[in-house]
Amino acid sequence: MVMRFSARALRCCAFVLLFLAAAAAAAEPPPLTLREALARTLQSNPDLAAYQYLLQAQDGRTVQAGLRPNPNLSAALENVLGSGEVRGVRSAELSLSLSQLIELGGLREKRVAVARGERELLEVDGHARRLDVVAETARRFVVLVSQQELHQLSHQAVALAETTSAAVGRRVAAAKSPLAEQERAAVALERARNDDAHAEHELRTARYQLAASWGAAEPDFELAAADFYQLPAIADYSVLLAELEKTPDFTRYLSEARLRDAEISLALANRRPGLDVGVGLRRLQAGGDTALLFSVGMPLPVSDRNQGTIAEARARRAGSDADRAAALVKARTALFGFHQELLDRRRELEALSARTLPAAESALKNTEYAYERGRYGYLEFVDAQRELLAVMRERITAATQYHLTLIEIERLSGTALSERTQP
Repeated sequence: MVMRFSARALRCCAFVLLFLAAAAAAAEPPPLTLREALARTLQSNPDLAAYQYLLQAQDGRTVQAGLRPNPNLSAALENVLGSGEVRGVRSAELSLSLSQLIELGGLREKRVAVARGERELLEVDGHARRLDVVAETARRFVVLVSQQELHQLSHQAVALAETTSAAVGRRVAAAKSPLAEQERAAVALERARNDDAHAEHELRTARYQLAASWGAAEPDFELAAADFYQLPAIADYSVLLAELEKTPDFTRYLSEARLRDAEISLALANRRPGLDVGVGLRRLQAGGDTALLFSVGMPLPVSDRNQGTIAEARARRAGSDADRAAALVKARTALFGFHQELLDRRRELEALSARTLPAAESALKNTEYAYERGRYGYLEFVDAQRELLAVMRERITAATQYHLTLIEIERLSGTALSERTQP
């Protein structure tokens, strides 16, 4: 009976442990993917949300530009408070008139065209800002994955330091190594633990920075899910170069050119603002008669009062073409540099993964075997460990730089970052 009860108790305990493990796994948030991070950013990024108010403000300017001038009501009282026949108000003449400015040359339509051109430019700038925000989120995601890899590397460094300390302790106990080696191994172990704590701090910071991309006060995830050493393919430089001028960064220059043309047209139209026509009623107090009044007014073109505005608009138009040409040269140069950097990082990472890392792991294994048997000293053993950790760190750095450089290429060439599922 006692043995049967013990077996039943063990089964119950095992069931409870499995239940608690399943509950803990269910409570742990799932890893965050790049696609999910980008979707959250596009939905809740504070900068993108604030940009909508700029468009709304420009909509108000467009409405204002399309409004016609209001009519003007005026009154005039003449021939009063004089002397002789015009003493007092006996000969007073009261005139009431209503006038309206009639804009000529499609002035109102040209104002609306300028306002709409400004909104179009804002929209294109908004697309560019959207790409900037998405690219920054992708960068932060890559940094987070990189910090996860560095954190794992710091754990491995601690494990190697603990292995070294234990091996040195055995050799010291067997009087095969001096006590100083054990003390040095203890110092190396503490330094590895300090580095591990610092890596934990950097990881938490990277996690918070990524969550800030969508305005979260704190992250609701623990890990970023990505195959860090799977390198996405990149198009040829000629293909990327052909896509360069289709990006919002360059289509904005076309929108700006249309805006500057509209500004020139408006400035030319403003040289003749329009005719001021009016109609009114005049009361002649002396005879008790009334009469209608008609008036027409227009500015005399003695000199062009809008020549400075016209010159400014034309200079801005020419400047937009010059800016586009300069920006295109810079973008092409940057794109070529990033493309070459990407190819070099791929070569470096493939070499580290295929040849250097396996060789370093094999060297450490053989050195540890030889150290245990007294063929190698402490310095050779520690140097083999450092070499392996250095290679692993170089591999993380190369992968990080590859993904970051790819993001810069995608930002320059206008590739949709949201379509990528890898960092």
